[in-house]
Amino acid sequence: MLLDKRDAWLGPWNPGRDLFEDELRSFQGGKDGLVPSVWDNQLPSFPQPETISKMLVNQKLLCFGDIFASEDIGGMLSLLEMVEQCLRAGKKQAWHATSVTNICVGLLSGLKALLALRPEPLPLEVLSLAQSIFQSILAEGDICASQRRASSEGLGLLARLGNDVFTARLTRVLLGDINSAVDSNYAGSVAISLGCIHRCAGGIALSSLVPATVNSLSSLAKSSNTALQIWSLHGLLLTVEAAGLSYVSHVQATLSLAMDILLSNEIGSTNLQQAVGRLINAIVAVLGPELSPGSIFFSRCKSVIAEVSSRQETATLYENVRFTQQLVLFAPQAVTVHYNVQTLLPTLSARQPTLRRLALSTLRHLIEKDPGSIMNENIEDTLFHMLDEETDAEIGSLARTTVMRLLYASCPSQPSRWLSICRNMILSSSSRVISRSDSSQNDSSSGLDGETGLNYGDDDENMVSSSQNPTFQGYRSNHPIAYLPRNKHLRYRTRVFAAECLSHLPAAVGKNPAHFDVALARKQSGSGPTSGDWLVLQLQELVSLAYQISTIQFENMRPVGVTLLSTIIDKFGTLDPELPGHLLLEQYQAQLVSAVRTALDSSSGPVLLEAGLQLATKILTCKIVSRDQLAVKRIFSLISRPLNEFNDLYYPSFAEWVSCKIKVRLLTAHASLKCYTFAFLKNQQKEISDEYLALLPLFSESSKILGIYWLCLLKDYSYIRTQSFPKENWKPFLDGIQSTLVSTKLLACLEEAWPLILQAVALDAVPLNTYIERSSETENQSVTDLISGYSMVELGSEEFRFLWGFALLLLFQGQDSVLGQSRLPIGSVNAILCGGGVGEEVKSTSLKLCEVVLPVFQVLSAERFFSVGFLTMVSCQELLQVCFFSIFVEDTWDSLAISILSQIVQNCPTDFLKTESFVYLVSELYLALLFKSFTSATSQYHSSQDDIVSVLLTTAPTLLKRYEPKMGLKSILAFLLVGYKCIQRASTEFSLSRIHDFVQCLTSLMKSYVTGKQFS
Repeated sequence: MLLDKRDAWLGPWNPGRDLFEDELRSFQGGKDGLVPSVWDNQLPSFPQPETISKMLVNQKLLCFGDIFASEDIGGMLSLLEMVEQCLRAGKKQAWHATSVTNICVGLLSGLKALLALRPEPLPLEVLSLAQSIFQSILAEGDICASQRRASSEGLGLLARLGNDVFTARLTRVLLGDINSAVDSNYAGSVAISLGCIHRCAGGIALSSLVPATVNSLSSLAKSSNTALQIWSLHGLLLTVEAAGLSYVSHVQATLSLAMDILLSNEIGSTNLQQAVGRLINAIVAVLGPELSPGSIFFSRCKSVIAEVSSRQETATLYENVRFTQQLVLFAPQAVTVHYNVQTLLPTLSARQPTLRRLALSTLRHLIEKDPGSIMNENIEDTLFHMLDEETDAEIGSLARTTVMRLLYASCPSQPSRWLSICRNMILSSSSRVISRSDSSQNDSSSGLDGETGLNYGDDDENMVSSSQNPTFQGYRSNHPIAYLPRNKHLRYRTRVFAAECLSHLPAAVGKNPAHFDVALARKQSGSGPTSGDWLVLQLQELVSLAYQISTIQFENMRPVGVTLLSTIIDKFGTLDPELPGHLLLEQYQAQLVSAVRTALDSSSGPVLLEAGLQLATKILTCKIVSRDQLAVKRIFSLISRPLNEFNDLYYPSFAEWVSCKIKVRLLTAHASLKCYTFAFLKNQQKEISDEYLALLPLFSESSKILGIYWLCLLKDYSYIRTQSFPKENWKPFLDGIQSTLVSTKLLACLEEAWPLILQAVALDAVPLNTYIERSSETENQSVTDLISGYSMVELGSEEFRFLWGFALLLLFQGQDSVLGQSRLPIGSVNAILCGGGVGEEVKSTSLKLCEVVLPVFQVLSAERFFSVGFLTMVSCQELLQVCFFSIFVEDTWDSLAISILSQIVQNCPTDFLKTESFVYLVSELYLALLFKSFTSATSQYHSSQDDIVSVLLTTAPTLLKRYEPKMGLKSILAFLLVGYKCIQRASTEFSLSRIHDFVQCLTSLMKSYVTGKQFS
């Protein structure tokens, strides 16, 4: 835990060769050991890994380190003196080795804690005493590998905690010791200590001592003692990594040293060969761009690695693959991508996890550095089958990441290939045979030549099944990669991942419009032979495969297919160039409706149900089934069926928030469909199909229960937004919404839902029970004022006040720092709020709060709510102030502000207009809108300006006629002054005539006011 993992190969054992061997060699169990918990990420194969007594000692030592780091100088010296006395005591006793280990653990943990607590250098007396302790441990000679590593790392940490003077003096002391050392064990300890000092202090601080260190370590490496050679070479490795470019002048001598060691290694120590291989890989990182295929440095590095890996040991094979990785990272010009790929592919089926992990990491680097070249290697099938055989969770995750990187790198130019790969992986059985063309292996220019074979041996069934591969020769394979046949489908997890890859295709192809536009794709296809692979040309295959996934026998795979169908609607919801007036996706209506029916089945799980609701909403709001009344009613009935069982939507096997999320999605689907239908009705220039008109009575029938649910959901959201929950007599609509966990999980979903639901509640809402007490004539007039002709949600006085306050709250808390992120409402409501075409693509991902709230105020200020007394003078004044705020923020909201002002002027009680402050506020808003509209019309003409000016000009007489004579005379003078100002700014004959008529009308009204006043 404390020792540097980069030095792990030095011992006590080299991890990573075999998983069970690692666990067995580290096993130190006892009868009182802790039993592993079932919630551990990876259960050990051997239980009771450590005794409680040993764990207690370890924690005491770590606590000692924390205490040491928090002490002042005097306390540190006192603790170090105590440690020094313990080290001197009982050297001939059996427990002395254990005492040394405990000292190493305590001091090493203390020094590492100091690095985080004290950035300033330690005083010399503390450093000197700690140095003396570590050197005393190293001088004992017969210490174990872990004690030697800990003491060496401790000296390195002292160099980092001291100043440059102390570091240089410590290095010179050790250089003197290494040259005069007689004991080979002590010499090896000093060698690794020098390497640790260079690693911790850095190459720049000790650049002047690099030559002396290299010479001393190189001399030790020439010894006939294998253990001394290993420690010396590792110290030299650490020096090379720390020195960087300043080591270039020593590279030739080091390469000669490595070759001499290999030639004189008669016994063939694997650890020694591994040390040489690690040293060569460090040199590759130093040389970098200077390595070229014809250089002597590259030839020697290649020869050394070939010799090192000739024995087929795991440790040396690891350095072999590591050499390829170093070439990819630091010397990509040395070999071709094709050669590197052919070198790495055999390693993917290696028995050892470390080799597979390293090969995958290198392939990922290749994909990131040179995606164009890696696409031509066609390694996708190999990666999928390797993932299918993988049993290590970490390596499996790395394999999935590598495949996904390759997908995004190659899909823009090869979508059809990925479509074929995903189809084969998801739907076809696996024969486990992947062949490679022999022509690539005969290409002598693509890689290194004259290498020997690599044989990874037979595969263990519990590790990687079906990887009993032929012998892989050297740095390149002379045989195709072959997986043994297995007559069954790919594993379920692999098929799920392939489906996830398929769902990424519409995003992975990039933003080139030719991938989504049929006409443009066909035009691009005819322009050249290399530009014909566009995703839209494979749309039929994509929809077919997504549909098959959405109806597959594995329910956990179905949400992926349903979600992909929703993505397809978003990406390809354009017109068909061959059938004017029809959408491109209309031909796939049967598959889409069938997928919705399967997803919204009563037995579907929550994830599938959520995806199905989103797909149903998109189908209904994108006009795909607008010409099929039967399909429209079928989908509407499908999303209405869960509504009838709303209170029973509970999934005990899932978290509490899952059921709440399904309820939110269901209510959002109904709100989205209602907003979409009313968008057609509000835009008179667009015709709405009979299929959607037939839904209006159904909306009216379901609005009673939907209105209750929608309002309750908005109340819950308001409580979450304000973080103020009622203390008494409050039962939340969404169970558990008071919990921070549940509210956090639902927040993103609610942020998408509330704009649609707020609009859906307000659209054609009527006061509660108003028609019963009113005459038939008034009732008919109220019905004609409704957009749809049907009454929808009924609002009582309390519900009306809540909606009014909720809209104001959202408008003036738009920059709430608690929630932070900007909201992302569903795009289909944009048509209602912005007045644009329903079929147009949403240009902005965020919808401003005024665009959501102002249409709601427009509905709530209708005559039917004035007549029942829901709107007070205070409410109208608040609304007028909101309009003032809106027109100074954004010009596009002027039409909504004018409409609201017109409704207030026409519908407010006469008593309101007798209040001077209210009249002044109305007149001021009107004059501001009038002057702004004429100014905008003269600067740049817009078709919408005519409508705005027309409403303003017709509103003025109505407003003045409703004023009291005294207030009317005061206001008309201001209106005339603004009218004359607008005449001066009129730049067109049309605008001049409009304002001229307006002034004449005001003049006649003023005459009547004056005449009436004089008569009285």
